[in-house]
Amino acid sequence: RPVALPHENLLLLPILHGRLECAALVRQAFETQQPDAVAVELPATLEAAVLQAVARLPLLSVVYYQDSRGQTVYWPLEPTDPLVEAIRLGAAGEVPVYFIDRDMENYPRVREAFPDPYALTKVGLAAYAEAYRVTAAGLEPLPPDLLREQAMAYHLQKLSRQYRRLLAVFGLTHYPGLLRQLSQPQAQPLAKIRRAGVQVAHLAEDSSREILTEI
Repeated sequence: RPVALPHENLLLLPILHGRLECAALVRQAFETQQPDAVAVELPATLEAAVLQAVARLPLLSVVYYQDSRGQTVYWPLEPTDPLVEAIRLGAAGEVPVYFIDRDMENYPRVREAFPDPYALTKVGLAAYAEAYRVTAAGLEPLPPDLLREQAMAYHLQKLSRQYRRLLAVFGLTHYPGLLRQLSQPQAQPLAKIRRAGVQVAHLAEDSSREILTEI
C-alpha cells in the first residue's frame, strides 16, 4: 500500500492533525520514499518560531502571537502531530522544509467528523483519502480554504520544478480542493509575508495533560 499518494513528482500525504497514526505515516514516507524536500501546511510567517520549537523537543512548546484585533493565537506543538514530525525528520535528515500555507486571520472553527484514524492502519492512506474525497465531492470550499489551497498549490507547483520527489504534508480536509488547484497553473498569492511578535513559550506539564490531542 502506498504511504504517500503520487501526483506527478509530488508525494501527497493528507493527514489528520495531532494523530499518532498519521505521524507514523510521515515517518514511513521518509523511510520508504526518501523525499528530496518536504512541504508542510504552515505559513512562512511562523517558520522561525516553529523551527525553534521543534528543535526544543522533547520539551513541549507553544507558538503564539497577537493578531490584528489584539487577540492571542496559540499553536501547541505536539510530538504526535504529523506536521511536527515532518519538520523534525526534515531537520534531522538535512532535508529542506518549506512552509507553504497562507497566513490567515479570523479563520472559522469548523469541526468535521472523520473515521477513527486507526482505520488508516487497516485500509491504507489511499483508500482512506479517496473515501473522504468522494464524500466531500460537490461541497463548495469556504472562501478562506479556497485561498489557502490556491496558495499551497502555487508553492507546490513552484517547488516541484526544483525537486524530483517533494513530500507534501497537509490536512485531509484540503485534499479534494488541493487536487483541483494543482490541476491548473496558480498565480503567486497576495498574502502577509511577515508577522511581528511571534513567540515561543514552554508548555507546563500540567497544561500538557489538558490540551494535547493524544494521551
